[in-house]
Amino acid sequence: MKNERCGGQATPRWFGYALQSLVYLAKRAENESRCPSGEIALTICTEATLMRRILSRLARANIVEAREGRDGGYYLSKSPETITLAEVYRALELTETFCTGLMDTTSDGWIGLEIKDAFADITKETEQLVMTMLEKRTIADLVRQVYGVKS
Repeated sequence: MKNERCGGQATPRWFGYALQSLVYLAKRAENESRCPSGEIALTICTEATLMRRILSRLARANIVEAREGRDGGYYLSKSPETITLAEVYRALELTETFCTGLMDTTSDGWIGLEIKDAFADITKETEQLVMTMLEKRTIADLVRQVYGVKS
């Protein structure tokens, strides 16, 4: 199991975990059963605390619903065909973009200072392209790709 820190700030890794959890929930929806966060975390090899933080953001965005109690757990609140990857990305409120590493390489040296604006432009354009692509893909698309079946 990967050791992912359970800090409160969402990083791009959270996006990967969120997508995996939604694909898992979509597949489980065929049996109409709720799934505890611990089971989801175990399935995607991350910490249960981190998974609950991710799922709570998805719940606030009405992507998943949570039920407490003995028969509780998480389930999709809407059809996988209607959940775009961009919606998931926005729901997580990531503190870093996919391109954070690019900006992190600049320093206070003369070239680092000179290139920051150029890197900022590249980062902005890349994020726009990423969001355009994410708007076109859904959780159902991922389910089909992973399982080779309709969700």
